[in-house]
Amino acid sequence: MSINALLAARAKLSAYAPLNAYWQSRYQRPAKHIVGYKKPVNANDYPAICYVPINSSRPDSVGGMANELVSLVIGINEPDITNDIFDGVAQLAIIEGLIFDCLEAGQLGINAMYLGQAKTTGDLSTRHPFHELEITFLAASR
Repeated sequence: MSINALLAARAKLSAYAPLNAYWQSRYQRPAKHIVGYKKPVNANDYPAICYVPINSSRPDSVGGMANELVSLVIGINEPDITNDIFDGVAQLAIIEGLIFDCLEAGQLGINAMYLGQAKTTGDLSTRHPFHELEITFLAASR
């Protein structure tokens, strides 16, 4: 299994100025960017983006691109409820938009591409005040 697309996505998202400005404005610190999934256990583990390999295919030819299904798990700590809306749900919607603004440009790096076919899955706020959103998408890398 290759993690090249995950590393490229992590490099691109960790350097994306609008997302970094959001983290600083909302949480007064940068997000942790972790390759692999780490289940957060307390408020100090947030905000975080985990880059998780799901599956990959080998390239068809030497120098070809390998397709990779990857998952981003975004976790935040949001204890409040505003106007009967969990703040965690509202903030994850903002974060999702910023992530897609960054990724949908296509290039993740010199040797990786975002191919789309994205799906998002929420956690139903079952661990409130901790909220997570998973984004899976197809990428290609060399």
